[in-house]
Amino acid sequence: MYPLAVVSVVAVAIILERLWALRRRQYLNPSELAVLSELFAAGEFLRAGNFCRQHPGPFTSIVVTMVNNRNAPYDELRELLEDTGRHQLRHLQRGLTALGTLVAAAPLLGLLGTVLGMIRVFEAIARTGMARGELLSAGIAQALITTAAGLIIAIPTLFVHSYLESRAEQIVHTIEAATIQLLHLVRRPGMESEEGA
Repeated sequence: MYPLAVVSVVAVAIILERLWALRRRQYLNPSELAVLSELFAAGEFLRAGNFCRQHPGPFTSIVVTMVNNRNAPYDELRELLEDTGRHQLRHLQRGLTALGTLVAAAPLLGLLGTVLGMIRVFEAIARTGMARGELLSAGIAQALITTAAGLIIAIPTLFVHSYLESRAEQIVHTIEAATIQLLHLVRRPGMESEEGA
């Protein structure tokens, strides 16, 4: 039961940290996107870059890469943005692998506890001869508690893990869509690649 208690505490800590970290506004503030869209539409790329430096974050770092490399060939620019995005957003998945491992480990630890408990029950029977039915049932029930505890930890954690993975993917897709929106403003037909001012 002690390893299961540790697993549950670690799982709760990861879940709380990820719930706090995976807030959309932390990664893509709608007001920042609106300002950048206006600046890009007006062709004021230098001001957009300065705005991003004043509002540091994963999305604005991607936008700075876009501004700094706006004259690069389209395919090269897109590849640079993908690389920057992967680098900036990789910590979205931080902790989720460990949480998935805990989901798998909790029932196994519970099963191990049950097996060890059953071994002790049968060792006691071997030493004392055939035990009374109620004592045998009590020993088996006690051994099965660890399996139940492991499942009680694993099942809700599995659902939360799935939610957090979905949330991280949703944030990535939202940032990708916003980045493509700005990229189309940079590459809009007829727009000068250099800012006039």
